[in-house]
Amino acid sequence: MEQLTTGPLPEDPTPVTTPVRGREAELAFAATRLDALARGEGGIVRVEGPAGIGKSRILRDIAASARQRGIRVFEGAADPDRQFVPLGPLLDGLFSGEDALSDAARVRDLAATPGQRFWLLQELGDRLREAARAAPLLILLDDLQWCDDLTLLTFHTVAPGLASHPILWLVAAGGGVLPAVRTTLDRIRRAGAHELTLGPLRDPAVARITEDVLGAAPDADLLRAVRRVEGVPQLLVELLDALREGERVTIENGTAGLTAGPLPVPPLPSVGRRVGRLSDAARAMVETAAAVGSPLSVGELARLLDRSPAALITALREALDSALLVERADRLEFRHQLVGEAVAAGLPHALRHTLRHHAAALSPEAPTARATRPEAPAAPADRPGPPAAPADRPEAPSAPSALPQALTAPADRSQAGEPDSGGRAAAGEALSGDQSAVADDAGAGAPAGTGDARAGDGAETVRLRAAAAELSATAPGSAAKLSLAALRLTARDAPERPEIIAETIPLLWQSGQAARARRLGHSGLAAGGLRPGTEARIRLGLARLSSQFDFSDAVRQARAGAELPGIPAPTRARLLALLCLGLAMAGEDRAAEEALAEAREASGTAGDRTAEATLMVVESAVRFARLDWSGAFRQADAAAALAASLGIVHSVWAPEALWHGFLLSVSGRSAEALALAETGVRTARDQGRPAVTRMWLMNRARALLDAGRLTEARADAEAATALTDELGHGNFADVTLLYTLMRVALHTGDRRAARGYAAQARRMRDDSAPRVRTVGSWMLALLADAEGLPDRALSELDEVTAALAEEPAFPAGPVDPADAPVLVRMALRAGAHDRAAPAVRAAERRAVRNPGFTILAATAAHARGLLDNDLAHLLRAVTLYEDCPRPLARASALEDAGRKFAVTRKSEALPYLEKALALYARAGAERDVARVRRRLRASGVRRRPSKAGHDERWPELTASELRVTRLVAQGLTNAQVAAHLSLSPHTVGSHLRRAFTKLDLTSRVELARLTESRDNGE
Repeated sequence: MEQLTTGPLPEDPTPVTTPVRGREAELAFAATRLDALARGEGGIVRVEGPAGIGKSRILRDIAASARQRGIRVFEGAADPDRQFVPLGPLLDGLFSGEDALSDAARVRDLAATPGQRFWLLQELGDRLREAARAAPLLILLDDLQWCDDLTLLTFHTVAPGLASHPILWLVAAGGGVLPAVRTTLDRIRRAGAHELTLGPLRDPAVARITEDVLGAAPDADLLRAVRRVEGVPQLLVELLDALREGERVTIENGTAGLTAGPLPVPPLPSVGRRVGRLSDAARAMVETAAAVGSPLSVGELARLLDRSPAALITALREALDSALLVERADRLEFRHQLVGEAVAAGLPHALRHTLRHHAAALSPEAPTARATRPEAPAAPADRPGPPAAPADRPEAPSAPSALPQALTAPADRSQAGEPDSGGRAAAGEALSGDQSAVADDAGAGAPAGTGDARAGDGAETVRLRAAAAELSATAPGSAAKLSLAALRLTARDAPERPEIIAETIPLLWQSGQAARARRLGHSGLAAGGLRPGTEARIRLGLARLSSQFDFSDAVRQARAGAELPGIPAPTRARLLALLCLGLAMAGEDRAAEEALAEAREASGTAGDRTAEATLMVVESAVRFARLDWSGAFRQADAAAALAASLGIVHSVWAPEALWHGFLLSVSGRSAEALALAETGVRTARDQGRPAVTRMWLMNRARALLDAGRLTEARADAEAATALTDELGHGNFADVTLLYTLMRVALHTGDRRAARGYAAQARRMRDDSAPRVRTVGSWMLALLADAEGLPDRALSELDEVTAALAEEPAFPAGPVDPADAPVLVRMALRAGAHDRAAPAVRAAERRAVRNPGFTILAATAAHARGLLDNDLAHLLRAVTLYEDCPRPLARASALEDAGRKFAVTRKSEALPYLEKALALYARAGAERDVARVRRRLRASGVRRRPSKAGHDERWPELTASELRVTRLVAQGLTNAQVAAHLSLSPHTVGSHLRRAFTKLDLTSRVELARLTESRDNGE
């Protein structure tokens, strides 16, 4: 969504009070255009130039000059982060403030209504003509390159058509614009637009600005230093501010100079903003090029990024369009060297150091082999030689990498003239089972006892481990490669090798390589002879990993590690905390409660606040299971506060942090749950943590389901599924992702998908974790109920209903309170009143114990109303749901109330059924919509409610799917469709996949042909 920028415009966010320097000719030209405007001559002036060149500053000065002449000025600016409100920057400029145009509401309504573009253009033109009859108008539109499509269309359509009126359009666009923006600029050029191109400032202007900023004339040394900005005023001001803040500037006798010593380039704010706007892939490319610090070929860049050159096409185009990188000859480099150094300044030193070494190794001038090591010159201290190869690795040694060769496939020793047979045989004999598998990932390490570890390898291993530790919090993928490299350089019998394995496991897991992490951990345990503390750390890493994939294994690993003798107190505290967490996640609530006392004592003894925070989450889960929701929230909030005070990033602190999001969602606080999940997804992605990203996507999918946003829930769930690695879904995905997908499939009437999820549910029903079994049973029951098989549905829930009938301290009923009425309805359909009653009593008991939670009172009333066939309870549930943002649960209560009314008072049933229909339709619950429509027809409502956006030519598709497919058929990419429709790329991809399946298509070309055929009535 674009917004009007009322203060400094986005390109130059720092208020500027100094005069404009070096732009005398440009300002004189602007003055002539303002004079002509005052005489009644309008037109268009297009201001162009690279980022930071001063376009926004020129626009502000021209606007100030226009106001001094009595000209009415409107200012709008696009924002790269808010691009989805149609006509946003133009409407904000024209219809905001004291001097706004008239009838803003009508124009905004037309802009927001599909199919009204013709009338919108007519209305906007009329408003501008009316205003121009009273006084000349100057309309400024900054950062055109970030405008939405409707703003571009309106601008290049309306502006030329008003050329005969006293309206001057002054628009600015940066470099690297998208094709749609370039088309707009070309059209206004053909319509006679004047061009004002800003180039680099000359030395005299640079000197004057330096004097303005520092308050003293610069000496020759300072001028030489600031020439590095290459005449870009924004970089100049930022560099001067950094020098001044870093106390590198001296002023003596009215002259500004530099202090002695080297002059490092600091991170510059505008450079950071430009890099931050890039996609992850393009940002990685730009940062890698900056870290290397010298021009790179595409092939070298591909090897550094561990990608094929073809896979870089999109990211490379984006990096070039951003004008950060340029092509010179056959190599890529920064347009401004200073910008590259500023980007590099924001990267960890260890990463820059390592990337530069690897880039040097990739250089054509670098030797590819050494004849024999004794005669080879010693490698410089900052450039290690190639690491040892595992004896049984069959691949060639030239695997691409994002870091030195130590980070990926090691070089074959035989190429370096080293002995092959002895070391290779020793390694082959030592590797078996999991060790063979992990050798493919981490390398076998230097063979034991051969004495072939190169001089300096120990120091290099220390450097690699230190670099991995430095990167672990911000770039676990790179840290994992560094840690694996250290492992390859370490002999198999080296005492530090198990420690490196323990360090590597969490890095591999966080970077989405869970299977490799598990193999590595098992190989370390299988080696035997481990010190208890080291074995405990390996088991700690495996327990953390299994907390996502196998709850029962997480319990086993944590328990085995905690029972080891003499381990460090903090390690034992964290193992016991993970043991409790694993029990709680598995649904072993009593066992979790019993284990808490020992874990709390260990945490207190060790003084480990991180373990304490985890135990607070377990306490929250136990209280939740005991029906104490207020206590559960208190503990979850306390855990979050403690984690924040410790500086624990919540996206790393998983899965504990996800628990808070779940509580918010099931209690009806959907907005908070979604905000928390959105932050989690974004932070995890920014840090390059695919495993944690996937868990937050699953969490957000569940929150979207509870919020009644089924299409988005399915899209996030499918996106999480796409991140699944070779270990498969895992238990956490079973109880969140698969449950969400099943509910969405049933609400939308997708029986085929639901039956596919049922196959997974049958697997879950045999799991050793009670929580997984319960959720699997619920999924199977829901499907059977949807297929009209109430007896089978209830039989799937034998374990659940039996536990409810016993009313234990830890009821094994549905986790989501909104499922209580569903269970009651299933039992009543099967004629099993005795199995419905315990579910109602459990729901009422939960509501009584937690009076502050409306969702519990609503679901209890709903369940009681169903059991007793009592309209009063159903109406009370409807009223209570009004204050609880669970739209599907509310629609269900409305439907049940309407159904009850329809028996004797059909006219009174209609408002309830129609409200339910509207809620279901808004959620995209097509199956529920169809059912309520049948109820309405049975109540005498014969008109079929219209389906918004329905097209008879596309009966297979929903309105949302049709909107997406039409845009794709026009040639738009998924990203462009997402921007156009204000959807997430996940949602667009989900719509498109479903449309292709329904239409039996395999390509966009086929879609375009089908669209043309159907639209032509063929």
